[in-house]
Amino acid sequence: LGDGDGTQKEAEARRRQLLRKKYVSRNQRGIIGTPPPVRGRRHETVQTEKYLEELFLHPPELDAGCQTDLFLHRAPSPPYVPAKTGCDAATEILDGELFDFDTEVQPIIEVLVSRTLEQALVEVLHEEEIAEMKQQQQKILALREAELAELRRLEQEEQKRQTERDRRFLQDKIAADLDREMQERITAAKLLQGRLDEIVPEVLAAVDRIETEKDRAEFERQITPWLAKEVAHEIGQWIDANALLEDIIREILLHKKKLLQGDTAGTTAEQPQYDEVDPDEEVEDEPVAAGAVDEEAGEDPEQVEAVPEEEAAPAEHEAQNGDSEKAM
Repeated sequence: LGDGDGTQKEAEARRRQLLRKKYVSRNQRGIIGTPPPVRGRRHETVQTEKYLEELFLHPPELDAGCQTDLFLHRAPSPPYVPAKTGCDAATEILDGELFDFDTEVQPIIEVLVSRTLEQALVEVLHEEEIAEMKQQQQKILALREAELAELRRLEQEEQKRQTERDRRFLQDKIAADLDREMQERITAAKLLQGRLDEIVPEVLAAVDRIETEKDRAEFERQITPWLAKEVAHEIGQWIDANALLEDIIREILLHKKKLLQGDTAGTTAEQPQYDEVDPDEEVEDEPVAAGAVDEEAGEDPEQVEAVPEEEAAPAEHEAQNGDSEKAM
């Protein structure tokens, strides 16, 4: 069965090849063939088709096999041993001939024990030194904290002194400004006293000459609010100046009383306050230094001498206001 199938396949392949050649020759009848070779040359038949074709006609083949014997392994070479150049000798050492262990081990043990004790002592001393250094460090840190606390306290005291100094300077400045303004007003009032006596009748006469109701209403609408505002402002300043002057006089007298009683040893003394306070409030005592007491004591005569002038100012102001009201 196997040979018959192979024969049929070969016949079928041969038939297909013949049909293919016939088809190709039929299609190439109109194609010009290859020209004949030139002299001295020849054409070789080669396959020039587009695709390679399988060859179905195989030449006879024969298979043959052979086996080569393996080489035998060579025996291992013996190790190289050089030739002897001398004679051998042997020595026997019995126990106890070289050294006695019980005798020789004592110095070694002593050295090991001494080195161990020395290292332990060094470690103990090192730990004690570290503990002492920590205690010293804690003492230094505690001293540093105490110094920092004292420094902060001194800074706070200095800040309080500076704040108090600035506050008193501001109070003195305000009092000086009020005093200067009051003196300017008094001077202006004195200078304008004679002029007002001449101007006021003319102004009142001009106001009386307003006849129409419309002009009078316009005059009142423009002048009355401003006049009321200025009068209220002047009265308010006069009241504030009187209250401030009374407070200054009271504080100066109380301070002089404290100084006259002999309280000059740095104890609590009354400080002059220039704030606008209620006369009914109690005067608070503030601690002052001895230097501040001496400075204030040096300034008190000038303040006491200036009291009559300050007392005279409200009186002149009252007289001025009375004259103005009479003129109106």
